[in-house]
Amino acid sequence: MKKIYYAPFMEGYQFGWEHPLFEEEVYIPIQPYLSYYKEYHEKHTYWKCPAWKHYWKNAFVIFSQMDMNIKYNKTTGVVDENTFVHINVDEGSSENVVMRPGVSTPSYNGVLVGQIHQHFLLWSKERTKDIWVEIVAPPNFANKGIEIISAEYPFNRWPRMILSACRFNNEVTNILRGEPIGIVRFRSYDTAFSLERKDAPDKLRVKSLNLSSIKDFLPGILKTTTLGYDGKGQHPISCLLYTSPSPRD
Repeated sequence: MKKIYYAPFMEGYQFGWEHPLFEEEVYIPIQPYLSYYKEYHEKHTYWKCPAWKHYWKNAFVIFSQMDMNIKYNKTTGVVDENTFVHINVDEGSSENVVMRPGVSTPSYNGVLVGQIHQHFLLWSKERTKDIWVEIVAPPNFANKGIEIISAEYPFNRWPRMILSACRFNNEVTNILRGEPIGIVRFRSYDTAFSLERKDAPDKLRVKSLNLSSIKDFLPGILKTTTLGYDGKGQHPISCLLYTSPSPRD
């Protein structure tokens, strides 16, 4: 079994790695999907299906660490001011939005699109570049009118934050502390993974934050960097492989 580590991060908080909700006494840790949702699935016939079990064996559930109220006007796209405490707005009214220098004002196309502030960073001591992670929607999102914008990438090549980017189809969305806000799934045909919380090394913290913001300075950079997707094209920046620091680092 290969071990993968994670460290939570709160976007918009001055000390994002040391948010009060990340203290051991209050933090709700990530849990294996098949354990957490066993009661939800086990009475159904597919619970015994090997193919279904294989798909979910390396999946883990992420929980909200706080109550969230996300609210906007579906006609105008104007987002309630308190919503910005919980999400970054990608598509919504620019009213009340404070943008970083050099970042364009978000558009609005009939539905609020945003990224939940509760991120986390993944890394592994494995030297392979090809451990892929996918983020998918938890079952409770369907009843809340939330769609996860699913994606996957090899996180050891590109050590950036994992986050839940969503379409919020309802004008008002409430998510309670302890409710799932995403599922991460590691793709492998013959390997099992475990997920363990750990403080991220300082070097990796800096690298992940820099890579998260590099697109603000080099628009379209991710489209011109292969990251192992096809092995072709130009490389304006190199593909990255995180190596755990030695005990002396």
